[in-house]
Amino acid sequence: MAHPKLPEWRIIDPDNPPRGYLEVACVMDPELTSAPWHFFVSGKHLLIVRKKWVQFDNGDPGEFVSGQYEYPIRAAGWFLETLDRFFLEPDHPNAVPRGAITIEEDVDGEMLGVTRGAQYGSMLKGIPGYSLDNLNRFSHTSIRVSTNWCQMFKMGDPWLFEQGLLDVFKRIAERHARGEF
Repeated sequence: MAHPKLPEWRIIDPDNPPRGYLEVACVMDPELTSAPWHFFVSGKHLLIVRKKWVQFDNGDPGEFVSGQYEYPIRAAGWFLETLDRFFLEPDHPNAVPRGAITIEEDVDGEMLGVTRGAQYGSMLKGIPGYSLDNLNRFSHTSIRVSTNWCQMFKMGDPWLFEQGLLDVFKRIAERHARGEF
């Protein structure tokens, strides 16, 4: 199903964020150790940003490239609640329907999803995981590449459940619930 697209946010530099952006976490994906992911809150939104150095070939001097995902701030708590649905008994009324791999719901005016993927932890190692999706926003980076994919922040099971990423979402959701942002 097609969802209306919202305007792109300007890509931010996580090393020098604009005024009004609060960095609430910085974590390394153990499968992608070249650069950490930075979590920012700006107004009523959560931004997840990664800046890394890339060199496309030996003759290329290289450059920094940033990727960014944007969600309503309430997405952190919604992600946790929705993720729990994947672990309920199949007959539970709130369980993910049999055969479904995605749950999609409106969160503060943006259509979000949680998807179970077979290779979300590493394309080379086949590590399964989950993604936090924003179906109203196109995937975009600081390199202008035309894409019609929605934003999908992919997280492998080990990173999410064993290496602390789930706790990052919990802390953000708790701080939001306390009214810190």
